[in-house]
Amino acid sequence: MHAESLKVELRESREAMTSDHAVRLHRALSWLLAAEKYSASDDDISFVNLWISFNACYAIGNKDDRERDRFTDFTKKIVLLDKEEAIYQCIWNNYSSFVRLLINNHYVFGPFWHSQKAGNSDWEKKFSHSKKIATHSLANSNVPVLLSIILDRLYILRNQLIHGGATHNSKVNRDQVINGKKMLLELMPIFIKLMMMSEDDWGEVEFPVID
Repeated sequence: MHAESLKVELRESREAMTSDHAVRLHRALSWLLAAEKYSASDDDISFVNLWISFNACYAIGNKDDRERDRFTDFTKKIVLLDKEEAIYQCIWNNYSSFVRLLINNHYVFGPFWHSQKAGNSDWEKKFSHSKKIATHSLANSNVPVLLSIILDRLYILRNQLIHGGATHNSKVNRDQVINGKKMLLELMPIFIKLMMMSEDDWGEVEFPVID
């Protein structure tokens, strides 16, 4: 399932959607197309485009929630819609090894960087607790919790790239970027397809189209 085929599906079904929902999916697909375009040539650019596509899916224009709360709420909702367990199959069958590495990597754990600035080691207990929750979720197929933790880790990686906290094509974070990109390239079409088939209210888009 690729962006181009989803784009055709959206074109055929958008008349039955609300304007906000059609715009949201159109935007998400445009960035997924860009991510696919750069997938083989630039992992960093592809990863950033994938996160923009994801952001287009979960952002709600009239809510002032924290960014993490937004995509945590989104993951709960999208997993409930996933009756065929495509998200589960993607994570457990294709990326369980990468997920374990991600869970144990403190460089993509937000509190680690807060502690570096504060000069303390408060992050260690939080990291240990987070790993226990993630490992338990992985072992017990708790998709909403595990997916939220995975995306939270990738969000730190996203911040490093977007805010100039990493060198382009750096060797330091290659594994996280490459594998994170691969996983999002599989997850984003699943998310968009589920949203396309859903009759749920996904809220107002941020920055609506104004004539």
